Amino acid sequence: MKLSEYLIVFSFRNDTKTDVHLYLEMNPEEVILGPGHVIDLLAKPTDDLLPITVDYVEGGIQIHACREFDPDWHVRFKGKLIKAGYPTRLEDYE
Repeated sequence: MKLSEYLIVFSFRNDTKTDVHLYLEMNPEEVILGPGHVIDLLAKPTDDLLPITVDYVEGGIQIHACREFDPDWHVRFKGKLIKAGYPTRLEDYE
């Protein structure tokens, strides 16, 4: 499947003065957004992807796909499509 066919499942803007961590489950992937960073979170569309669950946890936000074990998370940041890893620090892509 082409990345252009992936779904935007979550958009986020960090309006705080500190880093925000997105913890992407079930594979332990993490995206670190610095102050002012804006992203779209994309995933491979499958029958088990939606709805996603978003939980606020200490230090950030935890995101779970419905029943999809590996949603193949990607983020769109400043026009770049980046595969989420552990960790993915967006300041490295500025």
